Amino acid sequence: MNNRLKEYFHFGKSERNAILIVILLVVILVLVPRIYSKYRTPVPFSDGSFAAEIDAFLKQEASVAQADQRRFDFTRPDRSALKERFHPFDFDPNTLDHAGWVRLGFTEKQAGSILKFREKGGRFFKKEDLRKLYAVNDEIYALLEPFVRIESSGSPAAGNENQPERSYPINRFADERAELNSSDSAGLVKVRGIGPAFARRIIRYREKLGGFSDARQLLEVYGMDSLRFSQISKGVFADTSLIRKININTATMDELRAHPYIDYYIAKAIIDKRIRKGSYATPEELLEISLIYENLYYKLRPYLTVN
Repeated sequence: MNNRLKEYFHFGKSERNAILIVILLVVILVLVPRIYSKYRTPVPFSDGSFAAEIDAFLKQEASVAQADQRRFDFTRPDRSALKERFHPFDFDPNTLDHAGWVRLGFTEKQAGSILKFREKGGRFFKKEDLRKLYAVNDEIYALLEPFVRIESSGSPAAGNENQPERSYPINRFADERAELNSSDSAGLVKVRGIGPAFARRIIRYREKLGGFSDARQLLEVYGMDSLRFSQISKGVFADTSLIRKININTATMDELRAHPYIDYYIAKAIIDKRIRKGSYATPEELLEISLIYENLYYKLRPYLTVN
């Protein structure tokens, strides 16, 4: 048996040489790729047109970033954003058409609302009358005011010659004035342009706010438009001493969220900062919260206290 096994596994000289050659070839096939990859410097794939596009894109991004930094007012970020959106030119708000309002920087919807305001008899007699428009806040007005050119002619605005002047019904208390934070429905309906239903809406919104700090907040009441506001604005005023304030050092999440200007995330940020830093010394510390931008803070300021 042993002899048969020895004969079976016995290799001649030529067979042994063949086995050595096979082993050597296997070793070469395994080692050569590794040695080659170690010492070879890879040549990156190059597409000239694609590289040129990348370079052009990076140069464009750099130039835009530099231009934005030159134009951006870091002390007034909201004003800088408006400058990017609005492109003022000399215009007469009584004659400017839909395309002109859009070219100024207003949206299609806002431009349509402005034209409807004119069609209903609305007219701009002086620059300040632009504030009648719901789409024009103080920042936008400051940008547009130098470019407003109102003709002194008393004729109707272009395109409205055949339009009858329309207005909201005038009640018998046309000359009455009402204080927004203390008047009840009976007192409010004495103002020109305010009916019973609208008086109830004003009171409901007053309760949510904690009181009106400015008569222009009536534009936030459901159903109010620029024309109605222009008719009732002279008949209302706000006594800010009657505002119900929120103590930001003791207010709960629900109490903060109940205010129309404060959503869940802002309320959470106010409480989180209070927990981390301790009680607020002044309401101005809220400006350290990134969610509370400057315009929002000044809207909220009349409603805040730390006492």
